[in-house]
Amino acid sequence: MKTFSVILLMAMLAGSNLFKPVDENRASKELTAASVFTCATVDTVIVPATIRTSFDTKYPNATKVMWYQYTPDKTQPVDPMAWYYGLDDKDYYVTFNWQDADYIAWYDNGNWIRSSQNIDNIDLPADVMRAINTQYPGFRIADVDMERDNKQELYEVKLVKGDTKWNVHYLANGTVARKKERHLNKYDPQADMTADFTTRFPNASEVVWYRYNPEERIDVLPTDWDYNMDASDYEVRFKMDGTDYQAWYNDGKWVRSEAALMGNTSKLPATINDMLKTQYAGYTVKDVETEQNSDRTIYEIELSKGNEKCKVHYTSEGAIIKKKCRTV
Repeated sequence: MKTFSVILLMAMLAGSNLFKPVDENRASKELTAASVFTCATVDTVIVPATIRTSFDTKYPNATKVMWYQYTPDKTQPVDPMAWYYGLDDKDYYVTFNWQDADYIAWYDNGNWIRSSQNIDNIDLPADVMRAINTQYPGFRIADVDMERDNKQELYEVKLVKGDTKWNVHYLANGTVARKKERHLNKYDPQADMTADFTTRFPNASEVVWYRYNPEERIDVLPTDWDYNMDASDYEVRFKMDGTDYQAWYNDGKWVRSEAALMGNTSKLPATINDMLKTQYAGYTVKDVETEQNSDRTIYEIELSKGNEKCKVHYTSEGAIIKKKCRTV
C-alpha cells in the first residue's frame, strides 16, 4: 500500500538524487516565477508560477502538497513508447492529498500531463474485476492506481502469484491496454539475514528467497516504503501456520512483512474481531491481509453485505485508520 509520509520522505531524501523536493507550506508561502524553496540541505528548486496556477485550478484546496523536480536516471534506458520518455530536469511532479485520496501529478514543459491516484481494489469497476478473475485466477491484487492523462483513464493493477508478478493496465470496460510480466529469481541469502529470519519467523516452512525485482523508478515515490530497495536486496516467501507470507530485507535488515489471511478471522486479534461483530454485524468477511513494519501492524479487511462492499484498515489495537464502503 502506498502512503505519503513526510517524516519518511525526509529520512529518504538524504540518500537520493533521483528527485529533488520542495517543501511547500501553503499557509505562508506562495510559488511565483522567482520563488525558491529549500528543504534542509537539499538543492534549491524553482517552481514556475504557471505550474502552480495550473495545479491550484485543477486540484483546489489540495493538502499535504510536496513538489519535486524530476532528474532522469541516465543509467537506465527509457523506452521511447513510455509516457515519461520526454521528461527532463526542467519538469516537475507533485504529491498531495485531494478529496481524501493520495495523488501524484506530473508537469511537462509547464503543462499537466498525467495524474495517478492510489485506490482500493473495491473501487475497481466491475468489468475490471471480472477480467482479473478470468485472466489471472489465483493471483492476489497487491496494489491499484487509477491513472489519468489527456487521452484516457486507466487502472493499473499489480498482481502477484508465487514468483510471478503482472502489471496490467485496464480500461474501465475491462479491456487490457498494456501488460508486463516479471519473475523473481531465486537466490541464497546472506547468513545474517537467515539468522534474523529464523528468529523472527520460527515456524516458517516452504521458505524461498529471491532477489528483489525493483519496479521502474518512475513508479516508485520517495515516500514509498520500497523506495530504497534495489536488485541487491531480498524478498522471501514462506508459509507459517498455513498462511502465505512475504518479507523484505533491505541492506540485510528486515523492513516489512505481509500476509494474506484470506477470509480467516481466527488469526485476527480479539479486539478486532470484537469490533467487527459490533460495527459490521451481518457482514461477511471476504478477505484479510496484514502488513507489518518496524512501527506497527495493520489489518486490511474486506467485507460485504448484499450489494455493499467495505474495506476497513485496523491497527492491532482495534483502532480504525481508514474505511470505505460502496454499493456495487
